Amino acid sequence: MKQVEATPLKYWEQGKRFIVSDNKALLVIVPQSGLLPVAPDSVKGEIFNFVGLESKINAAGKITVSVLFTDGIYSYSYDSGKEFDYAMDNLMSDQVPMLIDEDMVTQARHLLTSQKFWSRSNLWYDAQGNRIDGLKYVEVTIVDVQPGDMVFPLRVELKTDDNESAFVLMNFGNSGTESRSFHNLFSLTDIRKHYPNIEPETWKYISRGKVKEGMTKDEVKLALGNPTDLNSGHDYSQTLDIWSYENGRVLWFEDGRLVKIRQ
Repeated sequence: MKQVEATPLKYWEQGKRFIVSDNKALLVIVPQSGLLPVAPDSVKGEIFNFVGLESKINAAGKITVSVLFTDGIYSYSYDSGKEFDYAMDNLMSDQVPMLIDEDMVTQARHLLTSQKFWSRSNLWYDAQGNRIDGLKYVEVTIVDVQPGDMVFPLRVELKTDDNESAFVLMNFGNSGTESRSFHNLFSLTDIRKHYPNIEPETWKYISRGKVKEGMTKDEVKLALGNPTDLNSGHDYSQTLDIWSYENGRVLWFEDGRLVKIRQ
């Protein structure tokens, strides 16, 4: 998938729009005094427009840059702490705390909307933002992309072939090093085709992120991912393995088959 690109500060045009993802933004993007008697304390969902830059000399005698915004009524200042020349090339539009670059959301929307993929994650949410049991390895269509939250800036809305609707939260990046990158959430191909020997009943468990006794290690990894800790051993007649997961789940295997589950 094509990368959604952030923009270096030196290319920001006046009026560039950012969505505020959390009210905590006011802890680092400070309303300027002397404009109105009372500054806002709730800005989540508001649009901050880029106004310009302001330089100042810090305690070490270095010239640093502050980024100025307005919501149309108030003015705000973000002290980047970066030296001016460095900031111009290296302060990117996805690096201002708790602001989401609207242009990047638009890029993602154009790339993804109406496209079909296969889901890799069952971390789904309903329209009200409640966690629901999603499905792995099913074909989905991307319906829309909206701003997300302060941790995951993209809200990717999808539906299944059965018209089940949900959304997932995603990072901008493509790499597998990010917890919810595109490639950690979606596949371009049907993953199930790589596992033709898995029984349909077992695949139902896998697609819902569940396990049952009798599953192989590969089947368990498809359902739950890699364990956070594992111990291996053997007795006189068989190999024994214990897998542990962050949520406290512990699985026991004998000769590569799941024999016991502790939730």
